[in-house]
Amino acid sequence: MYPGQRSSETGAPALSVDTPRTPSDWRLGITDIDQTPWATFSRYAVAILSVAAALFASKGAVEYLNIEPYVSLFLCAIMFAAWFGGLGPGLVSTALAGLAFEYFVATPPNSFEIDIHQIPRLSLFLITALFVNWISVAQRKATKSLELSRRDLLTALEEQKRTEARLLRSEMYLAEAQRLSRTGSFGWKVATGEISWSEETFRIFDCDPATTPTLEFVRQRTHPEDRAFVQQILEQASRDGVDFDHEARLVMPNGAVKHIRALAHAVKDGSDGLEFIGAVTDVTAAKQAEAALNDAQADLEHATRVIMLGELTSSIAHEVNQPLAAIMSNGEACLRWLDRGAAGMEHARRSVEWIVKDVSRAADVIGRVRALARKTDTERALLDMNEVVNEARVLMRRELSSKQITLRTELAADPLIVRADRVQLQQVVINLVMNGIEAMQPVTDRPRELLIRSQRSFDADQAILIMADCGVGFSDENAERLFNAFFTTKSTGLGLGLSICRSIVEAHGGKLSASRNSGPGATFQFTLPLHEDVRRAQ
Repeated sequence: MYPGQRSSETGAPALSVDTPRTPSDWRLGITDIDQTPWATFSRYAVAILSVAAALFASKGAVEYLNIEPYVSLFLCAIMFAAWFGGLGPGLVSTALAGLAFEYFVATPPNSFEIDIHQIPRLSLFLITALFVNWISVAQRKATKSLELSRRDLLTALEEQKRTEARLLRSEMYLAEAQRLSRTGSFGWKVATGEISWSEETFRIFDCDPATTPTLEFVRQRTHPEDRAFVQQILEQASRDGVDFDHEARLVMPNGAVKHIRALAHAVKDGSDGLEFIGAVTDVTAAKQAEAALNDAQADLEHATRVIMLGELTSSIAHEVNQPLAAIMSNGEACLRWLDRGAAGMEHARRSVEWIVKDVSRAADVIGRVRALARKTDTERALLDMNEVVNEARVLMRRELSSKQITLRTELAADPLIVRADRVQLQQVVINLVMNGIEAMQPVTDRPRELLIRSQRSFDADQAILIMADCGVGFSDENAERLFNAFFTTKSTGLGLGLSICRSIVEAHGGKLSASRNSGPGATFQFTLPLHEDVRRAQ
């Protein structure tokens, strides 16, 4: 729960803010009413009635009180008419009061004749009346202006409350979004070293919000193996004023390790200098999921290799039996030469050498089979793609012969050195060869030939391996689904071979693709980046 937050029944923050009236609403409420015909008529009527009331009150005072309050009451009537109706009604009341003054007060009384000696008196009355009228109108305008200002102030206060509520709601939404996405925000002023963190950033670094964040604290929380890298990133960013985006590990006080990603944008301010505004995301769950996915991918690759070895059992047995049979023959020959004594020693020695070579051949075959069968972590090293093809060819030789397939190779004259895992590349080559063999099984009207070609790309930075068969090929509708997991056109297939091959190639920075031949069959091709030393040598 955040300060100022109220929980509704659904658990979402609830804020209630009344819709304020705008300043224009208040002005319409005051001025528009004054402009109506009835309001105009009423103002002038009040002006007339106020003078009439002052006149009747004055005459009553003369008759019953023996006093003449004409001037004071007329001025009061003018003041009231101007304050209530404004300048126009005030002038009307001034004119009426002037006429009444001349008729009832100035000599001769009860007459509109003007005595020249009464002109100064009448003029003084009119000047006073106009001054009172001006004062009253000014007071009326000031009163209205104060009323409008007061109401505008109330409106501004209500709008400020509304803005504060929106900001509070935005802060709550932002804090909740950061908590759900495990993304915190931060600011870093390079000149002063001042660092500000959001609540989620404190949570990611597993520290109290009262803690003052510093670069030294960040270094202490950083994993020892990543400190030098993080220090280099921060120094380069602060020196060059460039954005940064990196991943690192944090070590919590309880020993737990978190993976974070920090990215920031550099902002240059003339007064405060360089400042970075960025975000830090806890990607531990994503890293764990990625590791689990990689483990599952490794298990799947291992399972497919075991299945593939099962399919190659007869070919493997043949490759092992050949050197074993040769070992037996050479061993028997060696015994016969030894029976002849010294005369047969040279021949016996040659037979033993052949036995050693055949044992080495058998050991190589068994070693490759064991490498394909065992489950180990990926071990990338520099290797020649041509050697990988030749090694896979040895394992596939019996399979090709039994299925009456002619394998033709056109390998590049120079080594194609790549950094890759030998076992995984052998798996890709063998799988593609097996696909070509199976695609040519229904073919009876033409020779069954499989071509493997290796070459460099035109820009000499990629190694290309091409496998073309003359089998049944694939349809246009299946072209887009060939590399989808569990898609297969075989009655006994799992649909994982090509999908795993593409995953292996892409994990090595390459690309695997398939195309239909202009004639019968299909061509599979994958590329891998050549090692830098090979590219520089071109």
